Amino acid sequence: MTEKYLIIILSGLDQKGKMIVGLNFAKNISRKKLAEDVKVVFFGPSEEALAKHDQDIDGLIRMLTDLKIIQIACNGYAAAKNVTEDIAKIGMKLEDVSDTITRYADQGYRIITF
Repeated sequence: MTEKYLIIILSGLDQKGKMIVGLNFAKNISRKKLAEDVKVVFFGPSEEALAKHDQDIDGLIRMLTDLKIIQIACNGYAAAKNVTEDIAKIGMKLEDVSDTITRYADQGYRIITF
């Protein structure tokens, strides 16, 4: 097994089902050991969803954390939408995700967006 996946969650609560599918995909490929490594990046409207602390999304975030799946949010978007503190409280890393996505792509991660 040499597959590595970078799951990018772009959808917000207006597309909550899409967020849930993406988070479940990350959870399942990790739990089933279908990938060597899985990482999740939250970008755009998904970050505003994180700040609203939706019960379903928060539960999946906890599961990903328990599975040691690294989760990263975009610091620029979070700052622009004034949700940096809310995301930091979850314990999520905040980075310039344009650097993050490029770095993982260069390392051979398959990129999937939801």
